[in-house]
Amino acid sequence: MSETDVAVANGRYTIHVTEQGSGPPLLFLHGINGMNWDALLDRLATQYRVIAPSHPGFGDASQDELDTVHDLVYAYLDLLDALELDDIPVVGHSLGGMIAAELAVTQPKRFSKLMLMAPLGLWDIDRPTFDFFACTPKELGEALFFDPESEAAKEAGETGLKQLAEVGHDSDEGQHLIDVYVERARTLATAAKYLWPIPNRGLSKRIHRISAPTLLIWGAGDSVIEPSYADDFMEAIDGARCEHVAEAGHELGIEQPERVAELITAFVG
Repeated sequence: MSETDVAVANGRYTIHVTEQGSGPPLLFLHGINGMNWDALLDRLATQYRVIAPSHPGFGDASQDELDTVHDLVYAYLDLLDALELDDIPVVGHSLGGMIAAELAVTQPKRFSKLMLMAPLGLWDIDRPTFDFFACTPKELGEALFFDPESEAAKEAGETGLKQLAEVGHDSDEGQHLIDVYVERARTLATAAKYLWPIPNRGLSKRIHRISAPTLLIWGAGDSVIEPSYADDFMEAIDGARCEHVAEAGHELGIEQPERVAELITAFVG
C-alpha cells in the first residue's frame, strides 16, 4: 500500500491518495465517514490498482477554499489530470456516489463504468434521507448498519464515548479516542458543505448527461437512503440497473464486502 499527497489547483493544496494493487486502475470515492481502507478495498485490490483519495477537508486541513460540490468536482478532475487517469471505472459510496455521479456528468467520456453504492444526490421530500447532522452517536450507528448490535455499528455509535469515560482523557487510549471524535466532527463539518440542510445540489437537472454504463448497488436494509431511490437513479440514467444486497444497510461495503466486490468486479469486467 502506498500513500501520497498529490498537489492540485496549481499547488494551493493537496489531496491525500491511498493506493493498493497492480491491475488496471479503479477509482474509489469514500462516503461520509471518511476514507478507511477496509475489506472491500482489500478484495478489489486483488484485481485492480485501487486509487482511493480522501475528499479534501476529510482528515486534512491543507485547504479551506472548497465550498460547493462543483468546487469538489473540479478538484477531483485536477487530481485525475495529475495522475494521468482517463477512461477509468469509478466507484462511489454515499457522498462519494454523489461526487462520482457529478464527475460523470461533467466529463461523461472520462469514465468507462460508473458504480454508485447507495449514493446521495437526489431528493424527494416524501422520502427524506437520514439527518447526519442532528443525531446522537447511538442513532448514527444504528442507522448506518443492518445489524445495530454488530461490532462495526457499536464502534460507529457510542462505544467510544463509553470507553473514554472508563479510561479517562489523560490516558493514551483516551487521547486516541478524543482524536477520533475530533476528526469525526471535522469530517461532518466538511460534509455539511455538500449535504446540509438537504443533500440536493441540483444533480437531477444534469444527471441525464451520464453516458457511462451504470450499476447501482444498494443495501436492502438501508435506513439512511431508502432503497427506493434506486428507481429514481435508474429512471434518470439511461440503461442503469440496480443490485440489492441482502443483510446490508448503508455501510454495505463493510457488512457484505464479498458480495459487493463480486458485483463490482463482474460489472467492470
